[in-house]
Amino acid sequence: MSEPAVEPAALEPAQGEPAVELGDGGVSALKAERARANSAEKATKALQAQLDQINAEKLTDIEKATQRATEAEKRATALEQTALRQKVALTKGLPADLVDRLRGDDEDSLTADADSLLALLSTPTSPRADPSQGAKPAAHALNGDPLLGALKSKLGIN
Repeated sequence: MSEPAVEPAALEPAQGEPAVELGDGGVSALKAERARANSAEKATKALQAQLDQINAEKLTDIEKATQRATEAEKRATALEQTALRQKVALTKGLPADLVDRLRGDDEDSLTADADSLLALLSTPTSPRADPSQGAKPAAHALNGDPLLGALKSKLGIN
C-alpha cells in the first residue's frame, strides 16, 4: 500500500497538541500509525457485524424454542382436557359417543354437563309391559265380526 507523498506541513496536529515540525521519519511513522488505526477500525467493524449476525441467529433459535414450548403447552392442555372429559364420562356412565360433547373447563362443570346430558338421555325407569304376559282378549269366532263385537262391548250390549 503506497501512500501518496505528504508534505510535513500538510500534516496538521491533533487538537490540543502543539504544532511540531515532523521530519521524514515522523511523517512515515504517522502514516504507519494512521494505516494501522484504519485497519483496526475495519477489523472492529467486521467483528461487530459477525457478532450481530451470531446474536440474530441466537435470537432466532430462542424464538424457535419459545414457539416449540408454546405449542407443547397447548398440546399438553388439550390432552389434559381430553383425559378429564373421559374421566367424567366414565364416572357418570356416559356413552363413549357423547364424550366429545361434554363442555367445561374444570371437573365440576364437566360433571354438571354430563348430568344434563344423562337427563336428556334417560329412559323411563319402569319396565315396559310384556304383551306375551297377562290376560288376552277373547278370540272371535271364525265367522264373527270383530267390528260388531267391539261396538257391542263399548255400548255394553251382549
